[in-house]
Amino acid sequence: MPEPDPHSLWIDDHDPQNARVSWQAYFWTGNNGNRKAWAVAILRRLGRCTWRCRWCRDDLPAYLRADALYCRESCRKQAARKRRAARSECAGSEWAKRPPHIA
Repeated sequence: MPEPDPHSLWIDDHDPQNARVSWQAYFWTGNNGNRKAWAVAILRRLGRCTWRCRWCRDDLPAYLRADALYCRESCRKQAARKRRAARSECAGSEWAKRPPHIA
């Protein structure tokens, strides 16, 4: 899925207590529903302090989707590698080798 227009929304203030998000209206339609919903979703995440990358803890750029978790592809890949390593480590443990009815 393509990312939203990078210049149509911007974050004025990242402070969770006083967060402000602004958006530019569509050029000729006057239909602001999708951009307004996008801005409201980002504003909610700013208020909950979850508009940060889960890997490097930097603020997410405003042009990302509202449900984005990582600021760039490299952060997403590093987090996936760590999850896979933890999963394979757990699969080799004594607990994972037991039959399910004995656990």
